[in-house]
Amino acid sequence: MNKLTVLFCSMAVAGVAGPGSLNLDQALELARQTSPELRAARLHTQAAEKSVDAAGLRKNPKLIFEAEGLGWDNDLFSEGEYTLGLKQEFQRRGKRRNARSTARKGRDATRWAVQEKELELGATVRQAFVELMAQQEIGTVRVEQEQLARAFVEVAKRRRDAGGGSELAVVQAELALEETLLLQTCCFGDLAAAQEKLAALIGVPRSELGELVAPYYELDPADGLLVDDSLPTLQRLAAQIDQVRGEAQQAKAKDAANITLDAGLRHEAMGDINTFVFGASMPLAFSRRGRAEQAVLLLRADALQAEQAEVRRQLQADLATTVALYKGAKVEVEMTHNNLMPKAEQAYVLSRAGYDAGRFSWFELITAQQHLAAIRIRYIEALKDAHLARAELSKFMQEGS
Repeated sequence: MNKLTVLFCSMAVAGVAGPGSLNLDQALELARQTSPELRAARLHTQAAEKSVDAAGLRKNPKLIFEAEGLGWDNDLFSEGEYTLGLKQEFQRRGKRRNARSTARKGRDATRWAVQEKELELGATVRQAFVELMAQQEIGTVRVEQEQLARAFVEVAKRRRDAGGGSELAVVQAELALEETLLLQTCCFGDLAAAQEKLAALIGVPRSELGELVAPYYELDPADGLLVDDSLPTLQRLAAQIDQVRGEAQQAKAKDAANITLDAGLRHEAMGDINTFVFGASMPLAFSRRGRAEQAVLLLRADALQAEQAEVRRQLQADLATTVALYKGAKVEVEMTHNNLMPKAEQAYVLSRAGYDAGRFSWFELITAQQHLAAIRIRYIEALKDAHLARAELSKFMQEGS
């Protein structure tokens, strides 16, 4: 089984994931091993291999026996003529060679189809991995936010009981905690859905997924990608075109009549004479059905070639669109990390210090904390968009690229 190079470098993990964890390499390998679609594609390839072995084999000879001049008396077997021989048909115009060549092209098409399915499956698994990884990171933010909200409630209650705070501050802190718990509940639902999706793709129960391990906060460039004829999709179509053109050659060869030779031994019972007999036959090709079939098949080959050109054009458009989406998401990631995050952290630190000094209200402190959490989640979601686009780009990459 060919193993795809880890193309989605931003999600690759150095080393082996620890117990109870899952990295991208492991997820991809599990998906390759358990995918019914990929197994079906491999079985088609095995069937095509067998068809190559069967194509172009010579036709088996026929054993013939003839009896003539038999009487219906007691001398049934002593007056007739008996012939025992073999008959063999020989194909002309390279029919056997064309059959083998066409079968090989069909086999090549199935091989490229396997690689095409592997690329598609790899991109799908990468995207599911990214979605689950994003939900894990968002869940971490929500848990931290909950812990901080509970601490705020305790502080507000202590200040109220000590006479330095108001009941309104306690209510505001409790309200912020309830809002955090509600967001956390929705987050856990999204996390469970993402787990189910990835588990189904790699063929394991959701309970056995474990924690995902990946450098989620790193992004790689996506420059220099081009659509060329080495892509499995285009190679598969090229093999199909060659296969149909081979079938056209086979159809044309049908007009060349096969020659049948037969030879045997004839025994004349009455004279006890044995003679060697030889014969040849060839059908007369008055109609040219093969040429008509060839014309049809050549038109189909031209249609496939036009389809290949359209697929290439669409792939180029998809590649350009995905690269643009990736670069746009990468810019958002950088701006959020470099501009928004520092300001939100600074606003929270200042509001905390101002609250402790009595200059800011409890409401301002909670608002700053919630704003910081929202910016962190926005950063995670921007990274998710970039990683999803990067995963889609893996369909345009070949092993070793």
